[in-house]
Amino acid sequence: MSAPSPVRMLLVATAAVLLAGCTIVTPNAASPTGTAQPGALVGTWVIDQTFDSPEQPYVSFVQDNTWSASDGCNRVQGTWELAADGTLTTTSGPQTMMACDGAQLPLAVTRASSVEVDGDTLVIHSSFDSTETTLVRSTDSTVGPQGRPIGYWVESDTPTAPFLSIQADGSYSGNDGCNVLTGTWEQADDEAIRFTAGAMTLMACEGVDQWLNQAAQGRVRADVMTLQSADGTVLGQLTAR
Repeated sequence: MSAPSPVRMLLVATAAVLLAGCTIVTPNAASPTGTAQPGALVGTWVIDQTFDSPEQPYVSFVQDNTWSASDGCNRVQGTWELAADGTLTTTSGPQTMMACDGAQLPLAVTRASSVEVDGDTLVIHSSFDSTETTLVRSTDSTVGPQGRPIGYWVESDTPTAPFLSIQADGSYSGNDGCNVLTGTWEQADDEAIRFTAGAMTLMACEGVDQWLNQAAQGRVRADVMTLQSADGTVLGQLTAR
């Protein structure tokens, strides 16, 4: 069989990039250093110290092969797959970009090549920069992805879809499909998220349903945020990314 031509190799490489889209895919190029069972990885993991950040940095691996992590200010979500030899493959979505005094745990997961689990200790190995991140299993119910809606929320996977970027410091920004929105948010005792509008651009966009700028509160169920106006009218839904 003749060797593939340079043109064919270029086309194959180009197709691989297009198929990857905007998702960050972290393949595992290096040989793993240990072994781990998927069930042992499931849970919320933290560094054994506290940080001066809006939330405790964490990594959470869920049974459905999704993960989320926070550096203390920004969150990112994705998917994970663990081989029997400890090789870890992850994908990740967008994240907010606040400066933070926390710990870069989202980056540790996206660059991970393998993991080792020993009881309540998790070591994440990275072949990208030859680093190790050691975490311990968290028993604090207030730490992790539950409760606070920090991260990106979008109506659909299209460039002009309405979205909200909710920050750990109590601020948010977004776009209703036409105008830029900013403001603050807080969590009420009834678990609703209350929005207080701030600055907003005032462009007129023909054919755009600008429902998002009317949102006064939201409720989260299974990664879906249902948004309502001040009088309780349901306006629409956003999905966590």
